[in-house]
This record gives sequence, C-alpha cells and structure tokens, in this order.
Amino acid sequence: CVWLQLYPRTLLREGGLHVRRGAASASGADMNRAKAAGARRPSAAAKPSGHPPPGDFIALGAKGAGGEAKAALLKPAAGGGLPLPLPLPPERKRDPPAAALPGLAKRPKLPPAPPLSALGRLAEAAVAEKRAISPSIKEPSVIPIEVVPTVLLDEIEAAEAEGNDDRIEGVLCGAVKQLKMNRAKPDTTLYLSLMYLAKIKPNIFATEGVIEALCSLLRRDASINFKAKGNSLVSVLACNLLMAAYEEDENWPEIFVKVYIEDSLGERIWVDSPHCKTFVENIQTAFNTKMPPKSMLLHGEVGRSGGDLSAGSSPHPSMPEEEDSQSELLIAEEKMSPEQEGQLMPRYSDLAESVEEYVLDMLRDQLNRRQPMDNVSRNLLRLLTATCGYKEVRLMAVQRLEMWLQNPKLTRPAQDLLMSVCMNCNTHGSEDMEVISNLIKIRLKPKVLLNHYMLCVRELLNAHRDNLGTMIKFVIFNELSNARNPNNMQILYTVLQHSSEQAPKYLAMVFQDLLTNKDDYLRASRALLREIIKQTKHEINFQAFCLGLMQERKEPQYLDMEFKERFVIHVTDLLAVSMMLGITAQVKEAGIAWDKGEKKNLEVLRSFQNQIAAIQRDAVWWLHTVVPSISKLAPKDYVHCLHKVLFTEQPETYYKWDNWPPESDRNFFLRLCSEVPILEDTLMRILVIGLSRDLPLGPADAMELADHLVKRAAAVQADGRIGVYVNSSVAFIDTLYDGVLVYLPTPYSCLNNRLNFDLQNDLQILSSVSNLITAFLRRMPLYNLGWLGHR
Repeated sequence: CVWLQLYPRTLLREGGLHVRRGAASASGADMNRAKAAGARRPSAAAKPSGHPPPGDFIALGAKGAGGEAKAALLKPAAGGGLPLPLPLPPERKRDPPAAALPGLAKRPKLPPAPPLSALGRLAEAAVAEKRAISPSIKEPSVIPIEVVPTVLLDEIEAAEAEGNDDRIEGVLCGAVKQLKMNRAKPDTTLYLSLMYLAKIKPNIFATEGVIEALCSLLRRDASINFKAKGNSLVSVLACNLLMAAYEEDENWPEIFVKVYIEDSLGERIWVDSPHCKTFVENIQTAFNTKMPPKSMLLHGEVGRSGGDLSAGSSPHPSMPEEEDSQSELLIAEEKMSPEQEGQLMPRYSDLAESVEEYVLDMLRDQLNRRQPMDNVSRNLLRLLTATCGYKEVRLMAVQRLEMWLQNPKLTRPAQDLLMSVCMNCNTHGSEDMEVISNLIKIRLKPKVLLNHYMLCVRELLNAHRDNLGTMIKFVIFNELSNARNPNNMQILYTVLQHSSEQAPKYLAMVFQDLLTNKDDYLRASRALLREIIKQTKHEINFQAFCLGLMQERKEPQYLDMEFKERFVIHVTDLLAVSMMLGITAQVKEAGIAWDKGEKKNLEVLRSFQNQIAAIQRDAVWWLHTVVPSISKLAPKDYVHCLHKVLFTEQPETYYKWDNWPPESDRNFFLRLCSEVPILEDTLMRILVIGLSRDLPLGPADAMELADHLVKRAAAVQADGRIGVYVNSSVAFIDTLYDGVLVYLPTPYSCLNNRLNFDLQNDLQILSSVSNLITAFLRRMPLYNLGWLGHR
C-alpha cells in the first residue's frame, strides 16, 4: 500500500495499473482508505504524492488499460467527495518491515516549493499583492442563474417578454460565471450568444450586477497557475461587451479605471490587446495623456503579445522577417477607422477628480514601496507612461527616470516613459518647470539613449511655447554650476536646430540676466558664449542673438538695476564678441584667400560681411532708442560704445578681458569685422544722433564718423559690389545738411545775456564743415553707383 502511494507514476509509465478485483484483507483496505482520506485534498486529487521522474519526462502511460486505470484514479466519487482509492489485490500487497513503518510515519514531509516567476517573486506573494492592488473592486453581488448555453437566447427573450429584469440580470451573470469557470476553453455557443445579444440589445449589459460580473472577468483569477498566461478570449469578450453597453454613454463608471489599473500593473492581458483598443483608449481619456505614436514604441516590444516578463510570461522569439512584418502591422493599426474615432470621446469628465485621486494613490503606493531597483516592474513604468497627463505623475516619474534608464531591464519602458513625460509637459506651471529642471540633470552616456533623449527634447519644445525659454535658462544655469551636465551643449545644439529664430533670442535673454547680477559676469559670459558657439558648430543665428541682447526689458529686476551703466557697456562688449565669433573656418579661409588675391569662397565672405553690417545697423538703433531709456551714460562711455560696435575703437578694448581673440588672429579678425558694407539706416542714425541734443555726440563728430565709415567701406567694393547702400539719397542729403545749420543769436539777446559771440570763429567752423560735406558728397558716387543721376 505504501509503495503504491509513493510510486504511482512508475506504475503508469510501465503500462498502467492492472488490478484484479478480488478479496482484499480488511485491514489493508481500511488502512489504505484511511490513509488516502487523511492525505489527499480535492485540489490535489490528480497530483502524485511521490517524487516525479527526473528531467522534463512526464509519465503518461500506454493507451488502453493504463488510460482506463488513470481515469479511474482521477474520477471523483459519486457523492462529490474525496476520490476513493482502489482496493489492492492480495498478491500485490506487500507488508513492509516493522521497522520501516514507524520511520515512514515519523518522517517529516517537506512542503513543495512554490513556483517562481521570471523575476523570481513567489507566486503566493504575487497573488497577495494582486489582491491588494484594488481592494475596492466589488465581487459580483447578483445571484447567478446558470442555464445551458444553447437556450441562453430563449431565456433572455422569455424574461424580457415577462418584464423580469432581475432574471435577465441573473441569467447574464450565470453566463459570466460559466465563462469564468472555463477560461481556458470557453463554450463557443455561450460567447457567440453573448456577442449576438451585445449587438442587438446592448443595454441589458449596462446594469450594476452585470458590470460587476464582467469586470470580474477582467481581473486575474488567483486559482490559475501563476506562470500560465491563460486564454485572453474571455477578457477580450468582456471588454467588447462593456464597450457595446457604454458606447453611447459619456459618463463611465469608475470601476473601469480600477480594473484597467489592475491589469496594467499585472499581466496586461487585455490592456495591450489590439482587440480591446477602443475600450482601453476610452478609459485612457480619464488621464488626459497624449500618448506617443506606436512607431516610437515598437523597438523591443514586437514579437510579444501583451504581457510582461515581470508578470511571469516568457518572451516569444521571432525572426527578423517576422519582426519587420509585425512592425508594419502595428504602424498600420495605429490609424483609427472613422467608426473608431467616433467612439473615442472623454468619458470621465464628471469623475475627473476622484479618478485622479485614485490613480495618484495607487502610483504613490507602488513607487514608495521599499524594493530593490531591479524589482521595479516594467508594467509600472508602462502605467506611468499612460498616466503622464497628470502633472503629479510627471513629477514622480522624472525624479526616478535616470535610475530606470540606466537599468538594462527597464531601458525600453523607461525610454517610452521619458517620451510621454516630455510630450505631456504642456502646462508650464510650477510642477512642469520642476520637471524640466529634473530633465536637464539627467546624465546619459550610451549613444542610443542620448539620441532618444534629444528626440524627447524636441517633443518637449513642441509641447508648450514657453518650454523653450525655460529649458535654455536651466541649461545655461546648470552649465555655470558646480554639478554641470556633460550633455548641456548637445541639448543647446538640439534646441538651436529646432527653433533657429526663437532660441537665439531666449539665449540672449539669459545672458542679459547674467549681466544684471551684482557680481561681474562679463568674463564668464564671454567664455560661455565662445564655448556655446564652438560646441554648436556655429549653428546659432548671430543676428537674432545680437538683436535679443539689445531688446528692452521691463521686468522689475531691470527697472531697479543697480549697475545700469555697467550693463550697457557689457552688452556692447558681447555684441562685439558675437560679431567676431561669426568668423567660421570657411570665412577665415575665404578671407586669407582674398588677401592673397584669390577669389575663393567669395559668397561665404560676402554673407559674413552682410551679417556684420546688419548687426551694426541694429546696434546703432539700440544706442539711439533703447540705451537712453536704460541709463544716461557719460559722454565718454556713450561714444566708446558707439565706436566699439562699429569697430572703430582701439584694438585692445576688444580683447582686454580674456585675451581673446588670440594674438595670432587679432588683427585679422578685427579687419574682417571692419571692412564691411555700410547700410543707409546706419549712416542716417549716426547723423540723427549727432543732431539730437539729448545724446552726447555732436554734429561734427557724427559727420566725421560717417565719413570714416564711408571711406572704410570703399575696401569692400570689388567685382561690381556696392560698399555703401543708400537708396533714399535725397532724404540722406537733407539730413546731411541739417547737421550744419547754424542759428545766429540776435543782437538783442546777445546784449541782454552778455554773450560773447565770435562770428569770425563760427564762420571758420562752418567753412570747415562745408568742405567736409563737399568731400563727403564727392566720395558717395564713387562708392555707390545708385547715386548717379541724383542731384
């Protein structure tokens, strides 16, 4: 008897049990029956109590008598109780030695080791965790009425004809119970009947009891083996029944969100199923999340049919050809049909606050658990990806993203989470600004991760227009901090490529902020600007950057600035540095070739000269209109700033701060920035500045400066190119003569005010100015062919 209990599989493997029914000793049968009743449980009726054969060999026995004997062993008693052991034949019964029986009876029986998931978690702990995920989900409260699947439709129609809604609800709950009991192989007639009812009478599924019953199908059954994925057909059917019932309803129950959270954190049996896409996306409208396109989420996920390694499923290897075909299929499925688009609408407008509170509580509970980094579920990251529409979720996720990105097991879902955080950072509130601050601090070394990070930066800039300025500001401040990120310059390069017109303006505003500090940041600003230009490969729009430096600011920190004069002088210095930083390697090569008489890369050189001319025009406008409103500079400082932006100042003023440009390139750089065309607006404003009584530049000085600029522009004239651009020649001449008007005081005013008016001296000055104007006008036709024909 003991031997039979210990080695049943051996007997099955040898051909099954061949037992002859005969008289057995009462003591042996009673002992066998008593031992079986005390050792067997209903859940373990089919389990052998002995040791299994080694390896993966499973003894099934031969067909015929062995199969019948096995069926007899596994067949329960008629009364539904424990299975009865077979009586042993007298000739097969062996009495063990007396010393062996006590030993076997006293030997402690070791409990079988619980199965482990792919991540090594215990099955029982996982089931307990599963139950703790959503304790608020109710079990079905309606008493189910089970009917044969073939008469399900007739029962529903009969109950509907009688107006018995309770019976309809009970019959449907009974059908759901049958599906739940046969998840692995549901009855075909049953689920086809339910699908037919959902098509013609979807409203009968919208009762509270049926909803609870269907939602119970969307939860994992703890009785199923932990490693088994099970058949997803039942869950898919439940999703589509619920979708049919609530398709026209704008307010969905909160229980849908709860079962969604549970399956998202669990096996994702139906959350990732393409057959439940419409139902899932309608639930996701509760989170207001802009999901990344499927094309961005394909890598590393193709070849897997819903589910997760951490949930105990096994990866499905596939060939490269299969992966390509699946990728194309997923991309094709990304486009929704017009009917699906009509079914997608906000479903939780009335329950938005309660749903958000529930989701945040669940995520905080998951994230605040004390667990090693390797034990973080990939599905938790996927759930965070789907709920990034909440600003609190974005903030919780970004604080752990760097750690997750560096974990090889979590790299792919962490990349998707990073993309979702950036795409949904669209409020520019205090939380989103903190999210951007944390994003800037993420340090990544692998090239693949770094490229994906830059792609996410672009999406972040598209999410909200104010993210551009905030990001540039945080990057510059991080670069000047002690804990600088080595990826700062690459981030700036990406930003400048993405917003070539606006990014230089915001970058200039950050430099303005630096120059408003009480400490002198000019030297650091010059070094930082040179490093930015070097690392971004001269991608910056210099004219837009310089114009940004010259914009008037109305913020309190600028209006109450302590060192306003220093601010203007330092901005002027940065303008001069920016113009010299525009000399790229190609411009330098073209300038050297021009000095040698070679006409090489002239277009590059002319483009650089036109850029400098435009910046000088804007700088003169700034000194004429903006600077007087900032501060009243001393005459010496004002004239210094004007000459410096026009490169007519002493050479040492350009490199005295940090010895840049280097000595070998100083004269060459200064000459390249000096020998540029002069624009009409530049000349006109210089003359107007001389006419103004509020600005410290006299008419004679303005005239002399204009004459010097015209003579210097003559070096640019070559190959038919014009060095001085003046279109409104008559207006220019009028302005020129306005600079030499002399108002003689009347004798009466001279006598009353006792002024010493030396007419002869003033006439000599007027004569000198007249000669200067004559010489100036004679030069203009030589340098500008546009003057010919004008009087």
